Amino acid sequence: MKSEDGNLENKETFNLVADVYERYRPLYPSEMFDDIFTYLNLNKEDSILEIGYGTGQATGGLVSKDYTNITCIELGSNLAGANQTFH
Repeated sequence: MKSEDGNLENKETFNLVADVYERYRPLYPSEMFDDIFTYLNLNKEDSILEIGYGTGQATGGLVSKDYTNITCIELGSNLAGANQTFH
């Protein structure tokens, strides 16, 4: 979808280049997830809702810490497809 000035909206840009986005995007550090879980006082059985999961890098970090009760929503079909391909 284009904005009023004719440019693509930000929410669309990564979807159009999902493979490149996945290839060059840096990974999140493992310590970041530890900080999130500590700050939120999450238990491994808690439900997590991830909106806009992109290619699933954050989801992978959650799963690597044994959090598996995760519901992910991604509107970009290429990003969602890349998640199945790359992870």
